[in-house]
Amino acid sequence: MEERIRTVGRAAWWVIGIAGVLTLIGFLAYQLRVVFPPLVLAAIIVFLLNPIVTWLHGRGVPRVIGTALTYLAFFAIVVGLGLLLSPLVSQQFDELSERFPEVRADVEDTIDEYHDKSVENDWIVKVPTVKEIEDQAGGGDRKLSERVTTLRKLGARVFHVGLIFLLGPIVAFYLLIDLPSIRRSCEALVPEGSRSRVLLLAQRLNLVVGGFFRGQLAVALIVGVMVSIGLAVIGLPLWLIVGMIAGLFNIVPLIGPYIGAVPGIVIALTTKDLRAAVGVAVVMIVAQQIDNHFITPAVMRRAVQLHPAAVVMALLAFGTLGGFFGLLLAVPLTATFKVLGGHLWRRYVMGVSVPGLDEPDEEPPPEDRGPPPREEAAPAPA
Repeated sequence: MEERIRTVGRAAWWVIGIAGVLTLIGFLAYQLRVVFPPLVLAAIIVFLLNPIVTWLHGRGVPRVIGTALTYLAFFAIVVGLGLLLSPLVSQQFDELSERFPEVRADVEDTIDEYHDKSVENDWIVKVPTVKEIEDQAGGGDRKLSERVTTLRKLGARVFHVGLIFLLGPIVAFYLLIDLPSIRRSCEALVPEGSRSRVLLLAQRLNLVVGGFFRGQLAVALIVGVMVSIGLAVIGLPLWLIVGMIAGLFNIVPLIGPYIGAVPGIVIALTTKDLRAAVGVAVVMIVAQQIDNHFITPAVMRRAVQLHPAAVVMALLAFGTLGGFFGLLLAVPLTATFKVLGGHLWRRYVMGVSVPGLDEPDEEPPPEDRGPPPREEAAPAPA
């Protein structure tokens, strides 16, 4: 009993110490938060392209050349798809700009109608008018100086986002080139007695995080193609743009598909009728059911094993803290905490060995190996 109390006490102090270190790291990270978006984008690119670069390097191609070839192939694919789809996308964007005043007027009329109904029928939640929404959002009658300030802030944000997408691939390029030396430097910092255990744990984390990003992008591409085809079949205007939006938001687990369905339903209601909106909803639901039951299990291969409730809470927490990048990193970070926390809890609190992760790093001493095997006597010569 006393030994168990001491174990619990050591675990409690260990948790307090880790919490203090994490608090300090969080404070420093918040002060240096401007550098994280490019690093996050660079890490995603490294997780996506490193298997290809490593495969080329294993076949005798230097990492510098392999990284350059991988980048050229990636950008060639992106440019090729852009050239292939640009006429259709440009046509649909032109159609969207032509229809935007009509769509906006229909949406505003619908909102005002629901406002009148909410007032007449004494709804519990009153729907605001379009004018009230604009005033709350700061879009009402404003002075020229306020509009200039808003445009300046918007320009600064656009410049910041552009800088992120410029610096991220550059940082990723150098990381891909020097990844083996970085790995050797990190291994040298680990004590010899724990090196094999740490390497196995790092392999698990690499499988979780890399599998998530590669799988989510593959799933987003497949879902975007399925939704685009389905919307084209039912004759929805701007079907390719809506399908691209649905595929992009599918990167965010659970809530992304529902957000991606909103533009399609709004376009259907404003350009066609309720039947078209129902058709859009059916296409989205069918695509998500195919994704949830067939595509995601096959592509992700259960790389991230998290309960849906844990995913929702992680999205809420990280989305509040980090915005879009927080939503993007919520699941892999939570899975990382699960792997690390589960291992540390089993090993240092429960004292249980984790199969495949807690094998001894050194051979047992001679007294622990047991008696040597008995040698059978050789048969006597005839």
